[in-house]
Amino acid sequence: MLQAYWKKGISFESYINRIQDTAQIQVENEGLISEYLLSIERAERIISNYTPDPQQEEKFIRKDFNGNILIIAEGWCGDCSQSVPVIKQFFGNKNPIKILYRDENPDLMQLFLTNGNEAVPIVIFLDASCNVLTHWGPRTKHGLELLSKFRDDPESYPKEIFMKDLHEYYENNNGYDIVEEILETL
Repeated sequence: MLQAYWKKGISFESYINRIQDTAQIQVENEGLISEYLLSIERAERIISNYTPDPQQEEKFIRKDFNGNILIIAEGWCGDCSQSVPVIKQFFGNKNPIKILYRDENPDLMQLFLTNGNEAVPIVIFLDASCNVLTHWGPRTKHGLELLSKFRDDPESYPKEIFMKDLHEYYENNNGYDIVEEILETL
């Protein structure tokens, strides 16, 4: 039961505001500024341009999910910057969504490791009593294939190309695979 974590979660708007605040701090300290600025840019682009697929909306209605959605994320995470706004846009008018930061909630993160790693985002679907029904994350099947290709041969498929390919895929796919895979898990 994740009720305490649910109560502690923040809204999508608070999450974005914190990313913006952190970006300003990073500017002053010359930290991870590019990751935070990219997160803001991607969120704004997705919020402005994302249109839910009507067939996916129908599929979601048939699922009859009336619970809560808790997302474990981080503001600097590229996969979070592509997934969290899509999830907010697709599910946010139908279900309450709250977000928790991975690094501030290590006990929660330990419950949702991916191959022993603290990869995010993790999207947790809860019933009305905050019991876990299912979860999804940290990236789509195609994203995992690209990651595997990079890990298998980083000399032939260096990180820069992997990251470029991953984010081009996210942009061209317009959130379709994210929503589709989540709907498959519900």
